[in-house]
Amino acid sequence: MAALARIWGAVAALGAALIALAVGAAAVPWVAVPMVAAGVAQAIVAVAALRGSRWRAGLVLPPLLLPTIVWLAAIVAAPEVASSLPMAPLLAESTLALGAAALLLLRRSSEADSRTMHAVLGLLSSAAVVATITTVALAGTNAGQFAQPHGVHAPVVQEHGSGH
Repeated sequence: MAALARIWGAVAALGAALIALAVGAAAVPWVAVPMVAAGVAQAIVAVAALRGSRWRAGLVLPPLLLPTIVWLAAIVAAPEVASSLPMAPLLAESTLALGAAALLLLRRSSEADSRTMHAVLGLLSSAAVVATITTVALAGTNAGQFAQPHGVHAPVVQEHGSGH
């Protein structure tokens, strides 16, 4: 069970990282810098967890909690800035990050959890859930507003009335 929790936590941290990076890319600088830094750190935590590394809480918690702290601080300190932040993606990021923190910090059991089929099913199920949450959240960011529509492979040309 500990191996599954680590996989679920890693995939959730990766989803949180993608959302933090997308939100940070369009935010004001004092929100963007910690969001992007946390997104990069969350991705590092996710990759390390997928590799089997186990880090102390002091290394796992800061990058996973920082985006939540930043947007809550923005609401309190600068409501006009917070009104420009996409709240639904930020809530999704916080949910994934806090869930990842809880899963990655679970104590390992003494018995080995090396059942391959359980690990594969755990990875697939966590990827499906996180992909669903992350895709919807990314669509709500500034970057998502400029995404290529699904099924459209050619550039979209807008015609102008003059014909020139």
